[in-house]
Amino acid sequence: MNVPSSLVPASAVGEAPIARAPSAPPFWRLVASLWDLRGAPPRELCAKAERLRELCELARQMHLISIDVRGELPQSPAILVSNHLGYIDPVVLCSLMPLAPIAKHEISDWALLGDALYNLNVSFVRRGSPASGARVLRRCLRALEGGVSVLNFPEGTTSRGSGILPFHLGAFWLSRRTGTPIVPIGMDFETADLCWVDSEGFLPHYAKLCISQGPRNVRISVAAPLYPEHYSSDLDLCWAAREAILGVRRPFPARAAAAPAS
Repeated sequence: MNVPSSLVPASAVGEAPIARAPSAPPFWRLVASLWDLRGAPPRELCAKAERLRELCELARQMHLISIDVRGELPQSPAILVSNHLGYIDPVVLCSLMPLAPIAKHEISDWALLGDALYNLNVSFVRRGSPASGARVLRRCLRALEGGVSVLNFPEGTTSRGSGILPFHLGAFWLSRRTGTPIVPIGMDFETADLCWVDSEGFLPHYAKLCISQGPRNVRISVAAPLYPEHYSSDLDLCWAAREAILGVRRPFPARAAAAPAS
């Protein structure tokens, strides 16, 4: 089922949605919305997450990304854990439902984006810093208590999708301490050109994405929730989530190479 994410909204509480002229191109609506956030970010956690969903939906439209959703996204607070292929992953998932994502600390320094994202429930974690990890977990705990689901990529870095890297345990610790279910998500791109790995510069990759005429199709495969009370340790829950992601992923068929011109 090919589901445009604009058909899966969730209403904010106590905040007005982004008011933009429908005829304005998504790029200018996105820039104007980010600029507005500098002075008047939403106050309530659910409203912050809904505003982030709206912004990510504009970004999805702007980049002509098509989403194929398989399975049911959670209707109540959960911790979504997904394999990680690049910067497209959080944009796609956050366009589908209100979320409080965890991102790498470097993004907090990006012009216009860093402060705006922090004001919309995005938590920035510094790799290798236990203090940073603890602050992020406390912020995620507040999000869950406020009724907002958390998004985490437990690999901690990106890959080209041929497998899954080892998981960090933070999301599973949070799940078992709060009783919040884990929802495993399998992420697949139609072409590996959409993947962005840390060894490649962001700007060169993004420039190639913008000028590329190739497909921008993303498949989201949602596994059944994992309830923490059924697992004896964070590690057991972690392994169950990893196996669920491996089992639920549905990669796109390999694209045939174009025949040479005669």
